[in-house]
Amino acid sequence: MEFDEILADAREREITKEEALFLFDEANDRVKISQLLDTASYVRDENLGKIFKLKAFILSSNQGCNIDPPCIYCGQSSDKSKFFTKIATAEEVAESAKNAEEIGFKGVQCGGGCSGNKGSEAVEDTRTIRSVTGLDVFVNYGADMSGENILKLKELGVDSIGCSLETINEEVFKKIKPGGSLDERKSVARMIDEHGVGLASGIMINIGESYQDRVDHIFYLKNFANLKMVYISGFFPIPGTPMANRPPATSFDIAKTMAIVRLVHRDIDLDGSFGRDDQLQLWIMAGANHRLIHGIFEPKNKMSPHKFRGEIQDIGENYVFMNILPIYVNMIEETGLKADLSGA
Repeated sequence: MEFDEILADAREREITKEEALFLFDEANDRVKISQLLDTASYVRDENLGKIFKLKAFILSSNQGCNIDPPCIYCGQSSDKSKFFTKIATAEEVAESAKNAEEIGFKGVQCGGGCSGNKGSEAVEDTRTIRSVTGLDVFVNYGADMSGENILKLKELGVDSIGCSLETINEEVFKKIKPGGSLDERKSVARMIDEHGVGLASGIMINIGESYQDRVDHIFYLKNFANLKMVYISGFFPIPGTPMANRPPATSFDIAKTMAIVRLVHRDIDLDGSFGRDDQLQLWIMAGANHRLIHGIFEPKNKMSPHKFRGEIQDIGENYVFMNILPIYVNMIEETGLKADLSGA
């Protein structure tokens, strides 16, 4: 195989598993990574247009996670950095949705941890949002979802539900998610797909997996007829967790993985996650076309000092709304793409 030849062919067709693994191995300097990203951008532009979708991550009444023991990379496994310390009320969910709509968003995500209630909070939050806005709703509660609630969400007009596998390497999964089940997550992803709802699923990198594991995961997702979005989570250490001393995924590794996903999944939404929004423009260069803005609604006691800042207003006693949309629109337009808030 030749690196340049594979990239030339990738402009016209989906790459194979063997080619994907070759690209992971060979794109190992800034010149080759730049060529890879340029090809991924071309594929995105040709298949989806020069459009970048933005949705708001809003409040949810499911702010808890009862996975026991908790995932060892998550703030829930740290006394210092727990993400879920307050439960949003229905009124706060409604207010956050109305704020998102007022500044121009057409689509929003509500999500949280695995409470064990099989998506009942997702149903109630969606009903609340629908009662006060015309927003499209995307829900993401990991594997905490039942077939019954998937159908209820479908009836409410939810067109995509998240279920991230993180990795399909069973050994790595058990190590980082000792309280979870990879088989259960695969089962929930199949239920979402079989019920005719769009599936959004994530790949976490730099958690001990190999390039072969990533390739197997990318192609495993081709089994889902209704796959709508793939998001790449670049591992980032959280203080106080068992993985606090593990190095974060590098910017190049995140971008390289995104680009190779784009050369396989050519006409779906591609996003990044896990709080690395400062890398948005690099992700766009790697073929991404979608972003859920997470820093727009935050608990007052957990406002991160390193996130983007905007005009702030209170939501109830526990949360704030921060209008950082103009920052993202400017970053997108600097890359030559057009920001799209339509929610489609």
